[in-house]
Amino acid sequence: MSTNWRETLFVWDGILSDEDLTKEGEGDDGSKVGLKWEGTWVGCESADAVAVEPPKRGAFDRDVSSAHSFATSGVVSEKDPANNLYHVSMSGSYDLGEGSDKKKHMDDVHDMYLSLLRWTGNLRDQADNLVFALGSNEFGKFISVGWLRVGNRITLARRYLDDGDLRCKWDIDALKSAVLDEITATDAGGQMTLRIPPWQCATMHAEAEQPSAKRQKQDPQ
Repeated sequence: MSTNWRETLFVWDGILSDEDLTKEGEGDDGSKVGLKWEGTWVGCESADAVAVEPPKRGAFDRDVSSAHSFATSGVVSEKDPANNLYHVSMSGSYDLGEGSDKKKHMDDVHDMYLSLLRWTGNLRDQADNLVFALGSNEFGKFISVGWLRVGNRITLARRYLDDGDLRCKWDIDALKSAVLDEITATDAGGQMTLRIPPWQCATMHAEAEQPSAKRQKQDPQ
């Protein structure tokens, strides 16, 4: 077991759905629609993000099997034309601990960014399916990368950062750019393709400059 818990990549997996945020007494003009994201998370002990595969889920199961669940929700902002992303400030709770020590914890900040609010089935514009997040809580600052897929399911990997890590100062544009630089490729027809899962990149390592053992084996120098 690693003595550095930041070497664990926390993979959250759940369904994204609409949430009616209309307040009692408001008419149709005052109604608001937000998003709700609920599911389970698993911890994958690996400083090397490339070694972390998506969690397995039973064919007839809604959630990945885990003793730890989460439930978050937030209101969607207008899409930013500069980066083609919606911003959702998420609030809610997640389980942490085992047995009688299990407690609900909350993020102080959990800003999610995504290009689509619903799965469209469009596999040509793969970058539109990417999901990012920046946030902080009692354990420190974190960055998250994942994707929206069939069934309106979001799988998002979270990496906590050391206080001195330069990634703590990143905004969403810096995170998105760093990830895309690593996971995008162009096929013979000029179409952009992505390496999936998108967290399998150096940006999501426990240390930003840490080499990937898996990639080194695949691409010996």
